[in-house]
Amino acid sequence: MLRTTLFLLFLMILNCSCFAQNESLLITKNFKFQDGIYLTLQDLQKNQPNYNWNQVTANLASSDEGFIVQVETISIAEQALDLQQIWGICIKGMPYIRVPKGERTKAATVFAGLRVRGKICYFDYEEAVQEMREMKAYNPVTGRVFRTATLPVEKTVQRQQILHLETGEVVNFTKANFLNWIEDDRPLWNTVAELQPAEVREKLFKCLLIYVDRNPVYLK
Repeated sequence: MLRTTLFLLFLMILNCSCFAQNESLLITKNFKFQDGIYLTLQDLQKNQPNYNWNQVTANLASSDEGFIVQVETISIAEQALDLQQIWGICIKGMPYIRVPKGERTKAATVFAGLRVRGKICYFDYEEAVQEMREMKAYNPVTGRVFRTATLPVEKTVQRQQILHLETGEVVNFTKANFLNWIEDDRPLWNTVAELQPAEVREKLFKCLLIYVDRNPVYLK
């Protein structure tokens, strides 16, 4: 009788545990969030946008690849929202995080898509920056330098970054930063630590996908 009672109690606990897990949403690398506007990371963590798209008027454009959205204005009841107070947006299930403005900014605010979703999310975007470069003018007859000046030159750089979905921290996607975030997966940490510089570019992203698959995170 006692064994039967304990067994039934065990089944009840197991069923409650399964029910609780079913009430949570597993975030896979292709998880689709609710479309809309998210003011904070906490709103995204709950998968509850503050505004739906049918509540606002938006002037925006997306890239051909679909991973960059440039937003000029978002208004609700003819009142413009401060884009710098918006954490992110979501279109067709893809969440986009607002990226910081660089030294040379466009009129539009840029949002980059979280191309990988999970405990660690990945996104990238291009940014125009200026650097000072020494320029030389040559005499066409003698071929000698007759003038040297340091001038600003604009170039485009690609920013590759990762977001920790639980803490909201954003860092550059480098081997060192990635190692700091995967200490809870020691076998993978050892693999990444052994990557040679020539291997990092090819294999680091693959290791990120492995980590996301092996270390699930849930939305409550």
